[in-house]
Amino acid sequence: MESPALEKQLKLVSQLVGDLFVVDAYYVQNSRLLLTLRYRFQREASLKLLKDRLNLAGYEFTLKPDEETVLLNLSRKRRLKIPRLNIVLFFATLLSVYFVPVFFMNLDAPTMTQAFWDTLADLGQGRGVEFTLAMISILLVHEMGHFIASRRRGIITSWPYFLPAPNIIGTFGAVIKSKSPFRNRRDLIEVGAAGPIAGWIVALLWLIYGLSESIVVPIAQIAEPGLYMTLQGESLLIRWLAPLFIGDLLPGFSYLFTEAAFAGWVGLLVTAINMLPIGQLDGGHVLYGLVPRRQALLGWAAMGVLLVLGFQSRLWWVFAAMGFIFKVPHPPTLNDRRKLSRTALIMAIVSLIILALSFAPAPFPV
Repeated sequence: MESPALEKQLKLVSQLVGDLFVVDAYYVQNSRLLLTLRYRFQREASLKLLKDRLNLAGYEFTLKPDEETVLLNLSRKRRLKIPRLNIVLFFATLLSVYFVPVFFMNLDAPTMTQAFWDTLADLGQGRGVEFTLAMISILLVHEMGHFIASRRRGIITSWPYFLPAPNIIGTFGAVIKSKSPFRNRRDLIEVGAAGPIAGWIVALLWLIYGLSESIVVPIAQIAEPGLYMTLQGESLLIRWLAPLFIGDLLPGFSYLFTEAAFAGWVGLLVTAINMLPIGQLDGGHVLYGLVPRRQALLGWAAMGVLLVLGFQSRLWWVFAAMGFIFKVPHPPTLNDRRKLSRTALIMAIVSLIILALSFAPAPFPV
């Protein structure tokens, strides 16, 4: 009889290889496992994908393939090592989130050279630090929510790839690549919803903190660039929280958000975008997990809404185009018939509530 720890490890390894190979036999040899595998599909592609999964899962292993079988010899101890590329991209994004938004705020300078030196002066005075801490923490917690939920369910994913960008927030966010299929709708929902829920909570905390420090200013007295916001086209949550923490917005006045409040606002917007029920977005995962037969129809309906809202904010045309590129329907899991757990159902409902509260019809009005 095998120990519970060994049984758990065998189950995890079987999940890693089961869709690619048939496990004919396994052996235990000191601190290592030896498995005899038989190909299910094309030989070279299966071996490449198996190597990727085992590397990402943190195993030390050797493969001895022949024409019909593979002998897999792997250590029972995993060592999770963050790849160098992920580390470089993280620090590149940290730098771009710190520098680029402040540079955009100085683009009214007479020359680009002057804008650069004004930016360095602002950074020297502490500008951009709060926004950077808030934005990076929101993105990091969001992606680690996906990562931890994936590991919990035995789904092998990459570490987050952070993406620096020359836009007003300095980043395109972050992505995680899945190297193994979703076995059922429960896993799909738990992994898909974990990121938005975790990141949204952090964004909400930064937003509340930032709003408590924000002020109302007369529009006529605005003389320099700043994070000025109104309630036009905003989400339900901003419409509720801004008057509560700052005060009512009278005609001729505008909110002046702090960097923390703006980062929280961005976090809500990014979460809402991720929760759109389209294809490989988090919302597509969740909706397919809830109603697999209706996800495509609801996804196309969401695409129609984005096309209409694009006349108020062109941002939605960008994401509608991405929907066409990456496809609206969600692919099936290996076992769509498995019933949802209570945890998965609660996470799905919570994530849909987050979408309703955080979606802004016109975040950047035309």
